[in-house]
Amino acid sequence: MSLSGDLSSVERRGETVRRGAGDWTPTVHALLGHLHEVGFEEAPRPLGLERSVEILTFVHGGEATHSDEELALVGRLIRAFHEASRSFVPSAEARWQFMVGAPREGGVICHNDLAPDNTIYERGGIPRAFIDWDLAAPAPPLWDFAWAAYRFVPLYDDATCERLGYPVGRQSERLRILSDAYGLEEREALLGTVCARIRALYETARAWGEAGRPGWRDVWRDTRGEQWLRGFRHVEAQSAHWERSL
Repeated sequence: MSLSGDLSSVERRGETVRRGAGDWTPTVHALLGHLHEVGFEEAPRPLGLERSVEILTFVHGGEATHSDEELALVGRLIRAFHEASRSFVPSAEARWQFMVGAPREGGVICHNDLAPDNTIYERGGIPRAFIDWDLAAPAPPLWDFAWAAYRFVPLYDDATCERLGYPVGRQSERLRILSDAYGLEEREALLGTVCARIRALYETARAWGEAGRPGWRDVWRDTRGEQWLRGFRHVEAQSAHWERSL
């Protein structure tokens, strides 16, 4: 499960998707509209709000293959999104859903939950669109890319990679593939930022879970964030090894 927003229920109606909205939804819709205006069409189109429900276009497609070619296409698509977001000017009333401990400004608007779960693919592993934009907010590009690296490479232990159907034992090589495709310059800071981003998710889940936010309350009650702490420890332990491949 990809954890973002309020973990709200999603309903498809014909060619539309309806999801629970929040105070941040009008700003996110303005962002999505801007992306389409400047030529980035790999995201749902916002269609409006009905009371507390947002309406978006439904994006047809399938799931990931986790091939190296697909990973490189993802890297290029993330770069295209970041470049398209640079010209977005939020209104004076803009509201964002900031994670606990996350940056609150930067050169781009970040998606903040880029992952295979939030990507729609065409046949053959071609990424078609990023979905689930509830956590979108200003931040440095590296903040967004770091989480994408953790999830798409992914930077999991080998047993987890095997269980989930990802390539096993190739984290170093695939991290370089994604970084090269994106054109990442700040490579020396990447893995430290991955750890900071995992920690931000842990602290967010704790704060929002203890506050009783729908979805997050259940996740925190059931897991206490142990899955993210394990991931944090693994990335921290492997960072020196992976950095040598970058």
